[in-house]
Amino acid sequence: MDQVQTKIMAVILVITFIISAASLSYVMSISSVDDGKKEIVKDSKFPIIEKQFTFSEPEIIEGTEYLNVYVEESDFNSIHDQWPVLPVNITTFEFAFGTKIIDVKTTFSESKTIPLSKDVAYGSCSTLTGESEDIYDSENVFPSSVVSYHTGGGLSNGEHKTFLTLRIYPVTYSPVLDEVYFVDNVSVKITYKEPSEPLLTDVDEYELLIISPDDFVNNLERLVTHKNHQGIRTRITTVEEIKEDRLGCDLQEGIKYFIKQEIEESGIDYVLLVGGRDRQSTRWNLPVRYSHVLIRPGTQEIIEPSFISDLYYADIYDSTGNFSAWNSNHNDVFAEFNETIIDDMDLYPDIALGRLPCRNKREVATIVDKIITYEKETKNSDWFENIILVSGDHWDDEAHINEGVLIMEEAAEIMDDFNPVELFATEDNKFLSRDIRKIMNDGAGFAYFCGHGGISAWGIHLPPDASGWAPTLTRLGLFNFYKNIYMNFLRNRNKLPVTVVGGCNNGQFDVSFFSMLQQGRITLSPHCWAWHLAIQKKGGSIATIANTGLGTHAMDDNDNNGVNDYLEIYDGWLELEFFRLYQHENFDMLGETQQEAIKTYLHRFLGGRDEMDIKMVQQWQLFGDPTLKIGGY
Repeated sequence: MDQVQTKIMAVILVITFIISAASLSYVMSISSVDDGKKEIVKDSKFPIIEKQFTFSEPEIIEGTEYLNVYVEESDFNSIHDQWPVLPVNITTFEFAFGTKIIDVKTTFSESKTIPLSKDVAYGSCSTLTGESEDIYDSENVFPSSVVSYHTGGGLSNGEHKTFLTLRIYPVTYSPVLDEVYFVDNVSVKITYKEPSEPLLTDVDEYELLIISPDDFVNNLERLVTHKNHQGIRTRITTVEEIKEDRLGCDLQEGIKYFIKQEIEESGIDYVLLVGGRDRQSTRWNLPVRYSHVLIRPGTQEIIEPSFISDLYYADIYDSTGNFSAWNSNHNDVFAEFNETIIDDMDLYPDIALGRLPCRNKREVATIVDKIITYEKETKNSDWFENIILVSGDHWDDEAHINEGVLIMEEAAEIMDDFNPVELFATEDNKFLSRDIRKIMNDGAGFAYFCGHGGISAWGIHLPPDASGWAPTLTRLGLFNFYKNIYMNFLRNRNKLPVTVVGGCNNGQFDVSFFSMLQQGRITLSPHCWAWHLAIQKKGGSIATIANTGLGTHAMDDNDNNGVNDYLEIYDGWLELEFFRLYQHENFDMLGETQQEAIKTYLHRFLGGRDEMDIKMVQQWQLFGDPTLKIGGY
């Protein structure tokens, strides 16, 4: 991605590599930032970091059909759809922003060959796929390298940094020969060059930039006054002003360049985009960028050629401080990832960004009132101590695991200061739409829906075999799903949760009557599900985080560690990470929490099978104010 050329080392024998790093920029995986147990050598022309990695003998556990391989010092087992599940060690180094990686030299011990009696287990993200014939019938060793690295530029504790992430596989696998190869020692030497002076000057004129069409400015003035009163210095710039002085190939790129300018000249930390479709037309009052990351056929239910990504506006820089354009081949088709074209994309957010996709002044007034009231009145409210948890059975798997309940139980355990209000689809409780209304009306600090979605509906299957749907409108099972129209009857008033929804397309906010008509479809809803919940005047949510495209939750326990993969990768991990950051890492500004979850996801996962992980972060949309103080002031 952003300047991505992964230069890697090869497997098995003691080899020394020099990998030219200046061209890499889409970042990668790590469980935690390097703990400092490294040596910095300064007797060369450039500083050098040296670090040793030692690994214990692998443990091989035999299952009914497949084997699992474990190494104690690995951070987790890398799980990607159709690929062998193998242990990986991940370490991220942080450098001054704009640092160039001169080279990475790696030496590792002679490999030990271990024969196997069965194939190594493979990952699966749905019932649609099996093991990859390209890998399991190949004479090649998997992965093709013991070590790879990637770089990127993003935020760490509010400061712009350059990241370098090492991804080390102490065990590699030959499916045809039924062997794995183990190295017990890896030595890494990183040579780098810091910029002679900081790329970004220390300016702090204001913190929140609001971008909106001129028609909405008067309705936003109350929000500006409120934010300034809370100590968040705020300014508004109109789309029309940016268009007048526009840089770039189109208005979207012009907006992105303007955000870059304000980071460098004013020191902004947050951007709030206000605007979406212009009423029910096909026009935009604040345009979007579509990503063209194409998931290989058969992995998701349908092939989705493009989807909205506001991460485009947040990912300003690559690892060396250059503009992250997402259009490296200059063909004006942005964020391409397919079998023939891969655009450079850094992906790390450089600011916290949210959108209020308002279509008219009335919607602006409604959401501004909700934000101001929430921040003034929520603190110390009893209702805020609740977390609403709604799910059921996601996959028709052989073991009849109720994945949605598992992830809700994990969310409740993470959010251990909150009272869980559970609504689960079970064989005995095929809950109704009005049951959601009841628990929402009682108020909650957070709400978490995890299941299947659409532009204007959300639902979950019934156990034990994921047949049927919940919720329904009646006990007879008629009228499935929780639809936008039902939200109009919510009356939780100012007891508003921050809502996270797992499901496909619940955040696809390009919906309008005429845009759907162009596609040969008719929708009775003026909004996508996520925004319709947030824009409710008499309740709903204070903000919603949802997918603008097809979401993906995994299934089964392919690494056989006792934790269902539904919780460990893709949407499931990202959703849980949001809650963990709030509860255990003291992230209480909404946009920073979402931005940090994206960063930690990229650290941990990117660099395996990339297209799905790229899509996960690109489509994870915040419908809300990024400076919202969760729980109020």
